Amino acid sequence: MMKVKFTVLPEELISPVSEYCADIGICISDSATAKVTASEGDCLRVEGTADDIRITYRPRCELFRALSHLSDFAENGEPICEKGRYPLLSYMADCSRNAVPDVSFAKRMMRNLAGMGFTSLMLYMEDTYELTEYPYFGYMRGRYTEAELRELDDYAYSLGLELIPCIQTLAHLATALRWPDFEGYKESPDVLLIGDERTYKFAEAAIKHCSECFRSRRINLGMDEASTVGKGESVKRYGHRKPSDMMLEHLTRVNDICRKYGMKPMIWSDMFFRMAFDGSYRIREGRVPHEVIEKVPADVELAYWDYYSRDRALFSHMLDCHNDFPNKTIFAGGAWKWSGFGAHNAFSLESSKLQLDICEEYGINEILVTGWGDNGGEASQVSATATLLYFAERCYHGQSDEKWLDRRSRDCFNTSFDDLLAFDLPDSLPECTVDKVKLPASACKTLLYNDPLERFMDLHLVRETVSTEYAKRAEKLFSLKENPRFGYAYETLGWLCSVLSLKSDLGLRLREAYKAGDKAALKKAADDDIPKIIDYLEKFISAYRRQWYHENKTFGFIAQEIRLGGLTERMRSVKMRLDDYAEGRTDRIEELETEPLPYSPDKVGNYHPHIGWRNILTAGQL
Repeated sequence: MMKVKFTVLPEELISPVSEYCADIGICISDSATAKVTASEGDCLRVEGTADDIRITYRPRCELFRALSHLSDFAENGEPICEKGRYPLLSYMADCSRNAVPDVSFAKRMMRNLAGMGFTSLMLYMEDTYELTEYPYFGYMRGRYTEAELRELDDYAYSLGLELIPCIQTLAHLATALRWPDFEGYKESPDVLLIGDERTYKFAEAAIKHCSECFRSRRINLGMDEASTVGKGESVKRYGHRKPSDMMLEHLTRVNDICRKYGMKPMIWSDMFFRMAFDGSYRIREGRVPHEVIEKVPADVELAYWDYYSRDRALFSHMLDCHNDFPNKTIFAGGAWKWSGFGAHNAFSLESSKLQLDICEEYGINEILVTGWGDNGGEASQVSATATLLYFAERCYHGQSDEKWLDRRSRDCFNTSFDDLLAFDLPDSLPECTVDKVKLPASACKTLLYNDPLERFMDLHLVRETVSTEYAKRAEKLFSLKENPRFGYAYETLGWLCSVLSLKSDLGLRLREAYKAGDKAALKKAADDDIPKIIDYLEKFISAYRRQWYHENKTFGFIAQEIRLGGLTERMRSVKMRLDDYAEGRTDRIEELETEPLPYSPDKVGNYHPHIGWRNILTAGQL
């Protein structure tokens, strides 16, 4: 462990510097022989000698990146001089899909981001912040109180990070609009009614609250994927109106509210494209009409989100379309952690390389990395760390090879880059690698919830390798469970892979034994395999609960307990059915007599992309 003594350090930085140094294994001691001075300068520098180290930084958040270089500098003595190329490099943490990072873990996330070189953190909060005028808004959802947001903003400021509110003022509000509080001004179950004054009263309450809790004057207003605008309640109330006119009217009104409170808005840009191209967003040809472009308020920034493109022509055309707007464009890429229990770093790295290359050609230098949590917020926040590190190194070093990424991973996390990529293991089966799928395939979630009797996904898996592949992955993940930074998350995925080492092909094996009349094989599955699966499931749930409570507020885990608890009970039921048949108490198992059909006929033999828990589980209603 490296020991240092700070001889020059602004007083307000003593506490955050001490916390960050503890994270990366640097001991601050008055008896240390290595002396460090830290002061503002024209760029990030680490220079001097092993016993007399001088750090300069600009802005403050770069101090923490400089600290992450200390051990390397002390070892090899090579001066470091860096200038970040992105004035904005932000991570957006999804706080709206059950998983709401608790205050303590959010602070750890901020330290991690500062150490990598990020300039800001966005909190994506659909209804997970407190509005006193709307008591049901975020009720029982783990919403942040005003005091918690102020505490997080203060902490971000101490690190030199900008904490940016990312809210919704039109769509993606289904969890809030379910309550009677919002009856009467809904376009549809998840979209507010444009033109109703109650919509703007709500928008003002939200924007005013953010202006009071955050130092940042930036605010992301959302407004994406509002596909029902002009198609629901508004038709009854106002008659048919052009959706683009309604959207622009709404944007103008909400932007006026932002001006009132001194906020500078950004919105996701997809709705301008969807309304011009019959619902399509990422297009290869055509342009947004000028009569739409000229009505967009000039002070609104547009966030072009694209988590998918590996097609240079398509991505370039989308940037050409954004350049038609006089508005500033921000690029929002993806740290894929939203289609299962682990991340898809390999896909994120592959797609982000192309996207960032083209962004640099177009002069786009404000970069946002999104970490969504669709369908329950299952994946750990730390599972996408490899992708975040890559974005940071693109900011400071341009093209970064694996050797450099490994060095930086060890600097920031005392962990190899290969080990950061181990979070991909539950989904990176040979059939699901980035060169074989167009989109990340959520193999682990698909196979976990694939029912062994109803078997919707059986024709989408390759039987010969799947069980042994998961056994190997479990062994690798368990070997990392002592990692002091991420061990808890590796252990969770280790137990998940243990479950899948037995369950992934269970339905196929049961069907074959049933067709062959092999009651002994069915009895063996009931007596040996299923009890082990249940045991592993219970260990997985226990580890997963520890992970959730370590990272998040306790709210939201109820959904995981209901899903996984239901799966556990279903396995007991399957055992009972197999026992009854094998021991002659019933003469048939109806589900196993049914010929299996693929979920998607065009994807037979391939892992299906993520389709959601309900669709995987059963044809029945949930």
